[in-house]
Amino acid sequence: MFNRSVRLAGMATGSLLFAIPMSAHASTDAAWAASAKAGRAACIAAANLARPTVSAPLNFSDQVGRDAMLVRGMYKQRFMKRAWGTMLCLYDRRTHRAEVVEAKGWTAG
Repeated sequence: MFNRSVRLAGMATGSLLFAIPMSAHASTDAAWAASAKAGRAACIAAANLARPTVSAPLNFSDQVGRDAMLVRGMYKQRFMKRAWGTMLCLYDRRTHRAEVVEAKGWTAG
């Protein structure tokens, strides 16, 4: 008798879990906008270019947890003579860190 009531209680609890709306776990538009803004700022800082422009982010899945952006601007170093450059930036949404590499010849459309 005791085993049966425990089993029924377990089944009731299990079915309640399915009743919870899945949208409760989804990110809001405001959260995505805040993440994009933070990623943009981190990529601009990491690129260290004057007059930077940033492409729209390419959002990888949450499993990867990174966004990719192109940052274009002028090199600040004197020996670069204010040449234009493009940097590929990967922004880690979990750690909020950005890493850049030169992306010579790449463009954002």
